[in-house]
Amino acid sequence: MARSEEEKHWLLKRQLQGQAEESIPSGLLQAVNKAYRIFDDNYLRLKLILRRKIYQLVEANAKLQELLKERDQQLDTDRERLQKLIYNFNRAEVISHQGSFTWYTASRRIEFSDNLLVLLGLDSSVRSLFSMLRKFESPDQITDALKGATPESHEVKMYNLKLKNDVRYFEMEAHITFDENNRTVSVSGIVKENTRLVHVNNRAEDQKQFYEAILNNIPADIAIFNSEHKYLYLNPIAVRNQEIRDFLLGRDDFDYCALKNIDPNKARERRGMFIKARESKQTIVFEDVNPLPDGTNKYVSRRFMPVLDANNDFTFMLGYGVDITPIKEHELMLGASLQEKELLLGEIHHSVKNNLTLIVALLEINSTHEKDELVKKYFNEIRNRISALALIYDMLYRSEVFNRINLQEYINALVHSLQQTFLSGRRDVVAIDVDEVYVDNKIVVPMALLINELVSNAFVHAFTNCPSPKLNISVKRESASVMRLVVADNGPGLPEGLEIANGKTFGFKLISLFARQLKGKLKNENASGLRVEVEFQNMIHEVRN
Repeated sequence: MARSEEEKHWLLKRQLQGQAEESIPSGLLQAVNKAYRIFDDNYLRLKLILRRKIYQLVEANAKLQELLKERDQQLDTDRERLQKLIYNFNRAEVISHQGSFTWYTASRRIEFSDNLLVLLGLDSSVRSLFSMLRKFESPDQITDALKGATPESHEVKMYNLKLKNDVRYFEMEAHITFDENNRTVSVSGIVKENTRLVHVNNRAEDQKQFYEAILNNIPADIAIFNSEHKYLYLNPIAVRNQEIRDFLLGRDDFDYCALKNIDPNKARERRGMFIKARESKQTIVFEDVNPLPDGTNKYVSRRFMPVLDANNDFTFMLGYGVDITPIKEHELMLGASLQEKELLLGEIHHSVKNNLTLIVALLEINSTHEKDELVKKYFNEIRNRISALALIYDMLYRSEVFNRINLQEYINALVHSLQQTFLSGRRDVVAIDVDEVYVDNKIVVPMALLINELVSNAFVHAFTNCPSPKLNISVKRESASVMRLVVADNGPGLPEGLEIANGKTFGFKLISLFARQLKGKLKNENASGLRVEVEFQNMIHEVRN
């Protein structure tokens, strides 16, 4: 607020004291008043500026105090966090059985973490890195490794460092810092106990040597492959030459073929077997035939067996082969011998068939010249039985296999022969329903004679006065080892109460005898004629669908 002209500044009053206002020249008075107004305005402006600056300083001071307070709080938080990190670091060192150190070469000062002092049994009075290194059995080796560091190779790692008079092992990782003149500034490092790892590795190495000793002495060539069919291991039986074994590690059969300059077809075959085993996760068995320099062959039975993990995923492939040359040669010899015996057996069957056919012819001749009808009847019955046997040997001779016979084919041929004899070849009388069952030649003879007796009896006795004779022959497979034979005619049947098993006639006795030889259950009944049923156990040799 500006002053009135009547008011005078105390300085002006002092300067003009003792003078009357009328005695002051008007010009001077005006100049003084003007100077006063200018001074007063500047004074007020300066005062306002100073007040504003004071307010700003007060506000700045308040903000500074707030910032200082916040910074103090942040420092406290950072201090707590740092203390926590240091605590966690120390705990981590304890848990991981490791400690750290830093050695400053210029000042010869060394810093140890607390846990490193505990691990190495040091005290805080240690002042040298070399004092720490002397705790190990080979301090000179460690010192040489540290001294050998260069700016280009300033990381030093050492393993399996054993403490003196102790059973513990450690590993050390050190970082060497150099100045611009390639002089060592400091050495910082971590020392970690790896006693358990050393023992595990030692046990693993012992186990490796143990298993390799077993694999190397197994009388079979053994190889282990990765998923790409690369060799991971070969024993000396697989490849005797150590240099070639070493060459093949990490390689495959194609590399071996290239090394030996041989045809890679064998490698392609093995690769196909390997892929098949890997993808199916099943063991693949195949046979190798390798020609030898002397002109003979070496036979090897090989397998690719995939090894899977707990999740049924492929891990590696175990391949092994066994030399089966002696077995194969023995099999070939047995095969040749068996073929020779089969030829001889075929000739025997053929000879037996011819002899039986000759007997049948002789019986036919005798029957033709025989006047007594009863004797002629016996001749015909014997001839039919021998013909049934001759038919067996004829089928065995024509068969590719001599130890079994097709019962379906045999019954059809036998019934056809009997039809020619008794029914002049009529085909409308007999209905045959026989499964394609193969039976052993040891039991086919009594079965053939049994069927011959049943069919012959039907033709002779059931159809004598039957205007429309019908005969049904059935051989059905009831189960894996049970077979049922049924012969049924539409004749008059047997007298009431008569059982074939208890019959006194020669034909009934033969039927009962053959059924017992086959361990069959025989029964008969009159059902619009005679129905005879025989159930056999454990006589089926083979069934072909």
